Amino acid sequence: MISADTRIRKNSAPELVCEKMEEFISQGIWKMDEKVPSEAELAEMFGVNRFTVRMALQKLNTLGILETHMGDGTYVRSFNLEKHLQNIYHFYMTPELLEDVSEFRRIIEIECARLAIRRRTAEDLEELKQCCLTFEDRITSYVNAKKDSLKRSLLFEQFNNDDIAFHTQLCKMSHNDLLIYAYSTAKEAIRQHMSASAHKRVMDLSPGDEIISVSSHWKIYHAIAEKDFRTCKKILTEMFDNDAQKI
Repeated sequence: MISADTRIRKNSAPELVCEKMEEFISQGIWKMDEKVPSEAELAEMFGVNRFTVRMALQKLNTLGILETHMGDGTYVRSFNLEKHLQNIYHFYMTPELLEDVSEFRRIIEIECARLAIRRRTAEDLEELKQCCLTFEDRITSYVNAKKDSLKRSLLFEQFNNDDIAFHTQLCKMSHNDLLIYAYSTAKEAIRQHMSASAHKRVMDLSPGDEIISVSSHWKIYHAIAEKDFRTCKKILTEMFDNDAQKI
């Protein structure tokens, strides 16, 4: 329940109203996808005027914390940091940032692999296996597709996403929320880096050629399944080194 003493004892305080509303959300008083009180109710609750409340609501809408539906009301939004970063990545993506990707992945993914070997469950391994199967199927279809075709272009984007899915799953298997969060914040930079290096890896492959990326993914899977960190680290390091050379 919301306590009775919620009134803001300062004049024209949109920032303080924002802070109080964020507090209600973070504490679970207002839950995800739940409708919040109306402007009039909020003004009464905080002891401020409706203009102050409207400014606070606009800020929280801009931040993606709330979402206002015209004629219906305002709701707590299920905030998706990954999607938010995907929408704004072009504002912060720079050539210098891409140069840092290999170092970042080396630090994060190798540690995630070490933890995954200790903590992975049967379900984790099955999900990683499915990532390998999907990636292999899609990149093989790409290599077999007619060059310069629309289908090949679409398959390239798809197998790049499948590659991201594999490495995301590897991080999830660490069962360390902060490492998973760190990887998510860098995912768009990693995606751009992977796309550039993948193009150089596969552009000259012909049907029937060995696809080194596929064998590397399977080696990582088997190393984690067999709890062989040394091999897993070696394969990941080679992968990052090769990608860095192709950018």
